[in-house]
Amino acid sequence: MALALAVALPASVTAAPATDYASALVPALGAYLGAYIQLDPVAKGDLKAFEDLTGRRHAVYLRYVGYGEPFPYRWVQEVVARGALPQIAWEPNNGLNEVHDDAYLRGWAEAAAHSGTPILLRYASEMNGDWMPYSGNPDEYIRKWKLVTTVMREVAPNVIMIWCPFGLPRSTIPLYYPGDDFVDWVGINIYAVVYNNGDPGQPATESQFDQLKFVYDLYADRKPIAICEYAATHYCVAAKQQVREFAVRSMKELYAALPTRFPRVVLISWFSVNAASDRLANNEYAVTTDPLVLATYRELIASPYFLSAPVRRPPTAPGVPPDTAEDPPVIAPPIAAPPAPDQLVVPEHPFPLEGQAVPGPREMGVSLYGASPRAAAGKVTLAATLGSELKVDTVTFYLDGRIHCITNFKPYTWNWKIQEEPGEHVIKVVATAPNGVEVATAEVSVIVADSS
Repeated sequence: MALALAVALPASVTAAPATDYASALVPALGAYLGAYIQLDPVAKGDLKAFEDLTGRRHAVYLRYVGYGEPFPYRWVQEVVARGALPQIAWEPNNGLNEVHDDAYLRGWAEAAAHSGTPILLRYASEMNGDWMPYSGNPDEYIRKWKLVTTVMREVAPNVIMIWCPFGLPRSTIPLYYPGDDFVDWVGINIYAVVYNNGDPGQPATESQFDQLKFVYDLYADRKPIAICEYAATHYCVAAKQQVREFAVRSMKELYAALPTRFPRVVLISWFSVNAASDRLANNEYAVTTDPLVLATYRELIASPYFLSAPVRRPPTAPGVPPDTAEDPPVIAPPIAAPPAPDQLVVPEHPFPLEGQAVPGPREMGVSLYGASPRAAAGKVTLAATLGSELKVDTVTFYLDGRIHCITNFKPYTWNWKIQEEPGEHVIKVVATAPNGVEVATAEVSVIVADSS
């Protein structure tokens, strides 16, 4: 397409103040029940099925999202509709060099802001383990953590940043801590296993209590502590046998210890995966596959200390733990579900880009909002206009050949914070079906005008 629009370079941007969701969601007494069930062999990601099996609603559900992938809007809606909070493990699996203050990061943050719910964001966790591609350079890790946190607080103050090391190795954990000002909650991932690394020659000598106590003693005086992943193995590949008694003993010890020994733990989330058969690890962790383990879990979480819904409290002063002595948890009304994708509204007064006719049933067009044919300042919104017969899962916006936004909720838009050099730039928009097949594309040229 030929010349489309002249836009001016942006003025300075002022960051919005953060909202203190982090302290408002800390229960006065008790710990949220959480779970990861996307790979559970029985529930298979079905929230209701998992809760029917375990006998309790859960307050938090976990999902993994690779850095570069869209914000999981539909899954978040499903979790919120169930009355729970989403925990997202957002992982830069190609390394920290892909993390920049760019349109992908800001577009992802804007999608999180649109979700209509607090988001527990566990960014780049287990950084102390050499198995993670973003491990090995604490200084660079801290720089990128601070960048992501700064963008979230500016764009999506509903996001709670959870810094979450693995329980081992302990010695490197403090090296990666970004500082109190850039962390909302401190997390930890702990697994009770018989052998480390699936090796009979490496019996597990550091207990689950040792791992939790190390992080708890470092940070619990000023930060809520979240056990973002926990499981106890009931089948050990290294031993080639069932170890359900070990699992039952381990889980009973930990869940019973939280109210007295670790009262600042605000979340414990079971990792319900058969990691042995899925070849993710050397242990069976699924809580639903062994009758004794499931019965024990049901018994433990029946305690009212474990909370099945988010609570709301007035925020405390920064760094001051909530008073848990006499203030019982206050169960709030369910968090309002976010608007359905087709209820979200883009800004008014669209300016159709030159040459873009109304798309046919299987075609896609592009419109621009917040600008005139002559000039626009700061940020403008590009929207994909989809034909009535297109079945679309995600829409990707490219600027000069580079991905700048991936979105999977309607209306499919990109808020373009114009930082390009004056001159012509090419915007390409690609719509992808749920099966990953590209179903429509559109391309436009935009002139960025010199503001002088």
